[in-house]
Amino acid sequence: MTSVLFAAAEGEAHHNELIFDPIWFGVIAFGLLMALLALLWSFRNTLALDPHTEHEETGTDVSASPDSGRSSH
Repeated sequence: MTSVLFAAAEGEAHHNELIFDPIWFGVIAFGLLMALLALLWSFRNTLALDPHTEHEETGTDVSASPDSGRSSH
């Protein structure tokens, strides 16, 4: 059993080459994360654009709204 392991260890070491330099993996990951952050950032303050504002016009109780604690900034 050990002779098989030694024979395998003596064999030629095979390693896979990367398709490009390792720094580019980090650059691509950083770019992808920045793109996702930009997508997330594009949806900021969309709750303030809530089209369901009839409760303010009809005089119904605004405190029952789940968004009543949010500021209007």
